Amino acid sequence: MKKFLKRFWVFIPLILAALMYFVLPHFPAVTEYVFSRGLFKVITVPLGFLTSLVPISLTEWLVILAIPAILVLLIVLIGKLVKGKNRKKTLLGAGKFVVGAVSIACFMYMTCHGVNYYRYPVEQLMDLDTSQKTPEDLYNACVKLAEGAKQARAELGISDNEPFKFTNDIYTELSRAGDGYKGIVDEYPFLNTTVWRQKPVILSMAWSYTGIVGVYCPFTVECNVNTAQPDYAIPFTAAHESAHSRGVAFENECNFLAFLSCINSSYPEYRYSGYMEAFVYCSNALYAYDKEMHREMSECVSEGMYLDFTSMNKYINDHKGEVMETTLDFNDNFIKAQGVPDGELSYDRVTELILAYYAE
Repeated sequence: MKKFLKRFWVFIPLILAALMYFVLPHFPAVTEYVFSRGLFKVITVPLGFLTSLVPISLTEWLVILAIPAILVLLIVLIGKLVKGKNRKKTLLGAGKFVVGAVSIACFMYMTCHGVNYYRYPVEQLMDLDTSQKTPEDLYNACVKLAEGAKQARAELGISDNEPFKFTNDIYTELSRAGDGYKGIVDEYPFLNTTVWRQKPVILSMAWSYTGIVGVYCPFTVECNVNTAQPDYAIPFTAAHESAHSRGVAFENECNFLAFLSCINSSYPEYRYSGYMEAFVYCSNALYAYDKEMHREMSECVSEGMYLDFTSMNKYINDHKGEVMETTLDFNDNFIKAQGVPDGELSYDRVTELILAYYAE
């Protein structure tokens, strides 16, 4: 038995990951209480504590160093094959190393993120009625979101002639991402966890060409934020990634929790960001349904809000291209592989949750 384990232990994490992937979708209660509220936190809390001690994004550096590291390993392997006598043993050793690395990575992904796709949905955990709402409900939600955004912008003391800009450094602003969750965690204990550092990506300008504004890395338990995007959207992104670190996987659910935590934040820049981003999703849905209703509703939007929306449109247009299309296509396929049929479009389903929230 020991000899067998010594030879084939590298497959054990992969087998466990595969079992979780294929079995847990059929047992949401087990996933909820054993994995999402159990094993997930047992692993991510201490790991997140350790990585939070480092102010820079370890995820970013892993990506940057990955290619040179692989090249070095290949050079070492080729050197051993050229100079070594037992090439078969060398190749078997290299193969075992690769399989072991992939096996452990799959296990880490599933335990630190993947399993959360199979837990109870947020609408069930939060007792939200997501049944179909009327166009009037959507219209009214847009109006409420616009009013909330205008009030938060007024609290920030920004005139309608200038775009929103942070008055504090980015580290200070990102450190406030957990504040809004404090106001909702007592009512929704499944969100309870220790909040770790939100980390700005140094190469955010280059990253912008991928179309990705935030990433939660399950291997480092880090929330990485693209800080090149317009400032008003950054708090929402940080809160969205924080939802992932709290055990929520679906993108629409993370969008909703980002909105809910932002509007419950004691910081007006977070409230502004939450209302603004939620307004975009709901107003887009209203436009798709009834353009005339959308035109009437748009009268509620202030000049300052339009200014910030314009800055976001410019940011997106300035970075469009093949890299963005390829990245978003990859992300779409990745999300679908987790059992989410609509892939990238799943982000937009946050509208259902927002409407359910306002219908309470």
